[in-house]
Amino acid sequence: MKEQVLSPSLLLVEDEFMIANDLRWMLEKAGYTVIGQVESVPDAMAAVQEQQPDIVLLDIFLDGDQTGIDLAYWLRERNIPFVYLSANLTDNVLSEAKQTQPFGFLNKPFREKDVLTTLEIARFRHAHGEEAKLRKQTTLQIAVNNAIVTIQDRERLCWAIADQINALVPFSFFNLRIVRPQEASGYWLMLRRTSPTTFERLNLTSLLQRELRTEEIEKLKQESVEQMTEPAGIFTGLSLQNLCESYQTVRSCYDYLGVRSLALFPIQLNEDSFTYLVLANTQADSFTQKDYELVSLIIPQISLALNNLLAYEEIDKHRLIKTTELAIVTAFRNGKDITETMLQVAWALDKLLPFDLLLISQEKKSVSGAEIAVQKTRGVFELLPDSALAKWKAVQTATAPPPSATGLQLDWYEANQSFKSFVQVPIYLNGESSTSLALYSQAAYAYTSKDQSILQEISQQLGMAMENRLAFSQIQELSERLEQEKTYLAEEIKTSANFEEIVGNSPAMHVVFKRVSQVATTDSTVLILGETGTGKELIARAVHNLSNRKMRAMIKVNCAALPAQLIESELFGHERGSFTGATEKRIGKFELADGGTIFLDEIGELPLELQGKLLRVIQEKEIERLGGKGPIKVNVRIIAATNRNLEKEVSSNQFRPDLYYRLNVFPIQLPPLRERTDDLLPLSMHFLQKLSKKLGKPVTKIASSTLQKMRAYRWPGNIRELEHVLERAAIEAETTTLEIVEPLQSLFGMSTPASAPSASVEPLQDTLRAAILAALAQSGNRIRGEGGAAELLKIKPTTLEARMRKLGINPRH
Repeated sequence: MKEQVLSPSLLLVEDEFMIANDLRWMLEKAGYTVIGQVESVPDAMAAVQEQQPDIVLLDIFLDGDQTGIDLAYWLRERNIPFVYLSANLTDNVLSEAKQTQPFGFLNKPFREKDVLTTLEIARFRHAHGEEAKLRKQTTLQIAVNNAIVTIQDRERLCWAIADQINALVPFSFFNLRIVRPQEASGYWLMLRRTSPTTFERLNLTSLLQRELRTEEIEKLKQESVEQMTEPAGIFTGLSLQNLCESYQTVRSCYDYLGVRSLALFPIQLNEDSFTYLVLANTQADSFTQKDYELVSLIIPQISLALNNLLAYEEIDKHRLIKTTELAIVTAFRNGKDITETMLQVAWALDKLLPFDLLLISQEKKSVSGAEIAVQKTRGVFELLPDSALAKWKAVQTATAPPPSATGLQLDWYEANQSFKSFVQVPIYLNGESSTSLALYSQAAYAYTSKDQSILQEISQQLGMAMENRLAFSQIQELSERLEQEKTYLAEEIKTSANFEEIVGNSPAMHVVFKRVSQVATTDSTVLILGETGTGKELIARAVHNLSNRKMRAMIKVNCAALPAQLIESELFGHERGSFTGATEKRIGKFELADGGTIFLDEIGELPLELQGKLLRVIQEKEIERLGGKGPIKVNVRIIAATNRNLEKEVSSNQFRPDLYYRLNVFPIQLPPLRERTDDLLPLSMHFLQKLSKKLGKPVTKIASSTLQKMRAYRWPGNIRELEHVLERAAIEAETTTLEIVEPLQSLFGMSTPASAPSASVEPLQDTLRAAILAALAQSGNRIRGEGGAAELLKIKPTTLEARMRKLGINPRH
């Protein structure tokens, strides 16, 4: 079968009717599709915008104010090929027509063969000219990409970018800025070309020809951000002078380096960061528009390389921060004297934020630490003696520097000790910022606001370590707890559903969602009630994930799944040797949930002897391990859940009433599935999507008869039963439509309440006797008065006493 080839489309722009008709007949005969025949430039523009022809055949001389040459410029901008046809061309008109770079000329009168040949050549030139251009661009971009994309060092990457651009467009100076919102001062690199292929670096001081004052540094920081608003392009002459008025670095380049033309290329990066690339030459008008477009071709590759670099730096920085924090914690865990420990801390901190002096000072005495200064001399750290530290304190008090600064020229400590950068953060001890940590460097611009944030994060570790440096056992205990929490969370991720899996839009579920949103942001205890399989754990996770404790773990305990003899150890932990088999210390679930949430599922199954201990945790907010020496304070939010009727459990003395009142602060009643039939369809479709992936077979629809059957069923097992029913039906499904053929009650040996056999009938006296005994148990064997058995049964006390005598019931037994 022959491959079908689409005929080329063509627009005729000719105001001579006879010639236009002849051309149309000739072209259509040759296989062209003539999409229109117009007489003026406006009509031609409208036809092109509407139908996008492959080629345009136009007369130079047309009706109206505009000529074919005007239309040709417009077509060139849209990359549409065109061929002129005209007669009696003058030299001036021909010269002007050549400026539009047409794809061919046809002189009237013309032969059919000339017309068709000229059009074929024009289409060939256009197609192959674009392909050559694209190949050249692609080759250039690949070459630049291969040269720079794998470099993971800022200095080497910037030099490599300069090499690649210099090979395309030679320049005298190269300037690259990387400005990130979280960094006070961006990365700044300027190179001067010393030969056709070599460069030397210029620093900011040599560019500005003098030392910088603090206010000038702040202005340069702002300039780095504001320059992004400057339009991209080429600046020379008056436009360059205007830039000099706004930007100090441009003025210095103009005055000291003799720069007379600039080409500016903004490059947007990830995370609201940007790079500004500037090329400069000492000759005016040395950059052409073609040069600018050529460099612009490789801007996407430069952007990709810089994004890769910044991502690598972020990962490396994060790794270094965590390594430093670990090293600091390890230094304090060894239990040595604070002065020896600080030398180890200094070694760790210097790898993250290099410094020449570390100073920990206090406004007032604290039991948790001391004032310490660590100095680095030729790469070796040593503690300053007390006399030198006292001198530091005196000079610091007299000077009163701001909390953090850069560019300060400080002649502190000794005459030969000159610090040009300094950053300081508070250390919170016992909730008070009475202590500070400061780093000093002899290098200018050594610290940024991001460095200050990092140091503040490190200072939190220092503060905790200083408070607990002699409590090695507590730090070890914290490490064990974190390890258990990590293991617990890993298991939870494997088995637990998440908040996003709550499916339901019925009025009953809207009530539940409202209750969740009301209580989530508080620390109140929540009691979730509902039949088995209604999704109590999902609601508990929703409360936790919407609370202020969401950054910590929600620890789940199934009170029904643990043996009675082990549940106390599981909840509260135990010390080594506290009972047979306790070979090591164990942290309980309450201690593991400190700062987070504990979910006590099936709370109605908790043994009575443990209910009292749980009540103490709620009241006193403290626990005591088995075999422990004293109470341990815990800050835990409790969410409990049960499918039992706790009020009846309290009445039958199976559940402590005081614990019930403590748990029932904010109850959330989950509706059974039979009361939210509107959610049957979305729930079923949600499970079918999961089952399709699990079973590897597409089941995308539910038969109408099956849906009616599901809505009529009572669902005693609720959502869990629904999922199992759907899984069985999906396994049996032979098409994409799910059908349940068998009666629903037969799937699991259950029947609906409607088909349940009627209850057996008991003798009236037995029923009456049971009612009286239940009333006496609930009233504590009281017959008369408020809350007495007579009031509960709604009969007179004398009538009740007579019936009790008749039935042989003694209230004292």
